[in-house]
Amino acid sequence: MQNLQEATLSNDFISRRIESSIHQSGYPQLKNISCESNGSTLILRGELPSYYQMQLALRVAVQEPWIDQVDNHIRIVPDGPNMNLVY
Repeated sequence: MQNLQEATLSNDFISRRIESSIHQSGYPQLKNISCESNGSTLILRGELPSYYQMQLALRVAVQEPWIDQVDNHIRIVPDGPNMNLVY
């Protein structure tokens, strides 16, 4: 049986909301992260240059009240393309 939050919020809405929050966290590299929601499970994908930035993305994701589980598929690629962005 679905809980009330799952029944009222679409997976696409949840994914876009969390992805937007991650992208607005102040690190341009976090814009490489994509989210996919499957009920109360969130899947994070992308590449980041550090574990610290991965932890930031995870922190945003787990703070959302309708997410019970996060499947982290973020890869750490320290010298990946477009990772040395300067703003």
